[in-house]
Amino acid sequence: MRQGTRLTIPKIRPDGLQLDEPRARQRRYWRVQRVAWWCFGGMMLLAVLGLTGSGGVFSRQTVHFADARAEVPRVSRWEGSDEVAITFDNPAPSHEVRISQPFFERFQVERIQPEPDRASLAEGAQVMTFPATGPAPHQVKLDLRAMHFGWTRFEMTVNGETRPITLIVLP
Repeated sequence: MRQGTRLTIPKIRPDGLQLDEPRARQRRYWRVQRVAWWCFGGMMLLAVLGLTGSGGVFSRQTVHFADARAEVPRVSRWEGSDEVAITFDNPAPSHEVRISQPFFERFQVERIQPEPDRASLAEGAQVMTFPATGPAPHQVKLDLRAMHFGWTRFEMTVNGETRPITLIVLP
């Protein structure tokens, strides 16, 4: 270069490059980038395990009663389809399921299979009675669609035994 220009020629660094750059800023950027990649990897791992809904090992929870069990989503998706399956292990002429009102404030029940023989409203809950014929186990399925997102805590009573259930609906 000519001597009269204002450009300064950087010295040759020990690694052979002829650069003059502030490395501290670049190192901070790389650290932030690595942390972001670890966060993205963690989110992917949570999704694979089922903690974002729609499949995976942890997407469903099993609630045990004395003579029944209910498989309920642990994580559901807003406006996504889901299912609650209740399996009755004891032979009885009918089975009664009571679900508290917070469940119905968060979810829309699209279908109940088989249809309940009798459905009634109780204080803060809905009660459904299902006739049962033949040998146990008997199963009831509720097809759901989450209408709002957030934490939901409700109670389910099967044949007189109550359990609290907590689930989250993600947007």
